[in-house]
Amino acid sequence: MSQLSPRAKALLYSNLEKYARSGMGMEKACESLLRQPGVSGNERRLYQGLLEGMRRGRSIGDALGDALGDALGGAAAWVTPLEREVVVAAESGGKLERGFAHLAEYFRRHDRTRKKILEGLTYPLFLVHLAIPVSTLAVTAFRSFRLDGEAPEGGYRVALETCGWAVLGLWVALLIFLAAAWFLAMHGRTSPLVDGILRRIPIVGTARRSAAMERFTQVFEIFLLAGRTMSESFSGAARASGSGLLRAAGERGEAIVAAGDPLAQALLASPEAFPDDFTRGMIVAEEAGVLDRELSEWGVLYSESAGEAMARLAEWTPKLFYWGVLLFVGALIIRAALAYRDLIEGLLNFGA
Repeated sequence: MSQLSPRAKALLYSNLEKYARSGMGMEKACESLLRQPGVSGNERRLYQGLLEGMRRGRSIGDALGDALGDALGGAAAWVTPLEREVVVAAESGGKLERGFAHLAEYFRRHDRTRKKILEGLTYPLFLVHLAIPVSTLAVTAFRSFRLDGEAPEGGYRVALETCGWAVLGLWVALLIFLAAAWFLAMHGRTSPLVDGILRRIPIVGTARRSAAMERFTQVFEIFLLAGRTMSESFSGAARASGSGLLRAAGERGEAIVAAGDPLAQALLASPEAFPDDFTRGMIVAEEAGVLDRELSEWGVLYSESAGEAMARLAEWTPKLFYWGVLLFVGALIIRAALAYRDLIEGLLNFGA
């Protein structure tokens, strides 16, 4: 898992994009960034590792994110395979600045979404942390009331222990959920099965699909403009997409296109990976000889779609959590009300 926050990565790739666009070599760019004040320790180690890797003759993509994590003395552990694939594709296509720009925007969206979700979760978390002890102590008070004045042994002590265990259980469940979500998201980048499952989740699936298609179209265009073969462009874009379904489609499509068949056959061979409107548009563009323009237009469209989907995800995640918390709090209130009813019935029966 990355040790750099999405905000830090957005700034990192934004800085690299500016230097790449200016035509300055990446070695000089890293040297300049290392001299800047306020650079965090993790960023400094990454810049230093990138610089040392390039000085040893490695490509920028390999130096930035070695798959085994041995190229940068540990800095590669902060770079995901997705980042490395995008940079490798952009570098090999001669459009390094576009790869950095895409990653900067990707992490900006990630940072905005995470902040909005955390802000939205503040009140529900406060509510549930307040409701658990209040309801538990209320139930204990109602059940502990005795007309003879004798309180049951360990009543409030047991109630406080119950509160502690309930809060702990809540956080354990939340951490398990987050760990499972992270695990599925990571495996969804390479596993068609996991990616297919995630795509079926409302809102989440739309965000994943739009972001993956954005990367696919942009990298595909970069490769075509660089003069790469159609099979190489198709498979390279699929690897950089961060989607297990697109990766598998790229492997199948590469063989189809390399055998001399048109791109249309590669797209039609994987209907589960590519939207129908995208496939139809690409078929027409291939026949008309305007694939690069078509990919550019789809890249803009999917970029906008990914931004909207991430905004919806940031809006609805706190709402769904809040509704779940309301149901949980409602159950606690009903539990306290039942305890109060039992108390009233006991008093009435005692008086009778």
